[in-house]
Amino acid sequence: MPNEGVVLQVLAPNDDQDIESNPGGHSVTQPVDQLMVDHAGITGDRHRGLTRRSTPREYPVYRRTAAQIVNRRQIFAVSPDECTLLTERLGVAITPQLLGSNLVIGSSDGTPFYLSDLPVNTYFAISAGNAEEPSVPPLATLVHYVQQKGCSRTGNAVAKAHDNPELVARFVEVSEHRRGILCSVEYPVAEPVALTEGQRVHFRFPMGSCY
Repeated sequence: MPNEGVVLQVLAPNDDQDIESNPGGHSVTQPVDQLMVDHAGITGDRHRGLTRRSTPREYPVYRRTAAQIVNRRQIFAVSPDECTLLTERLGVAITPQLLGSNLVIGSSDGTPFYLSDLPVNTYFAISAGNAEEPSVPPLATLVHYVQQKGCSRTGNAVAKAHDNPELVARFVEVSEHRRGILCSVEYPVAEPVALTEGQRVHFRFPMGSCY
């Protein structure tokens, strides 16, 4: 895995994030100049918040109680190589927008890699594009929470874009372990900062600690 990457694209939610009024399109994102983020997530995004209700993904622990839990699913990041691989597997164009991603992060030297392969709890220390090392503290710090799973909601977005209902199930199947990752925002806390194209991402891997 590379030690650093670069933000190639930032994407914000579309203008209608309601699944009832915009089925198959509510999760699709759109390119923007910047994302304003703090420890609650992205300003204006439906995933923003310090807490959220548990979902079927937490079923082994919370069952169907919709318990209020800490929100670590605030930002969705993919690499361009994950989009390329899914495009090859499905035979239709899979873009970061269709996946619903917020950040597209590539390696700084262009070497292919998958964000999905990064260890859980990897730090993303974000700095200016010309920084060889992140400032202390960084401009922003994201923490890798979990791999994003293939889901039928995103499959519906892909199927709608390509007018092919069969793509729903196929997307869920082929995107396993190659769909990108979900992150939480650890820093900043006091004031939001802007994430923009060209910023450097320094990967800092978990080391463990004494308690």
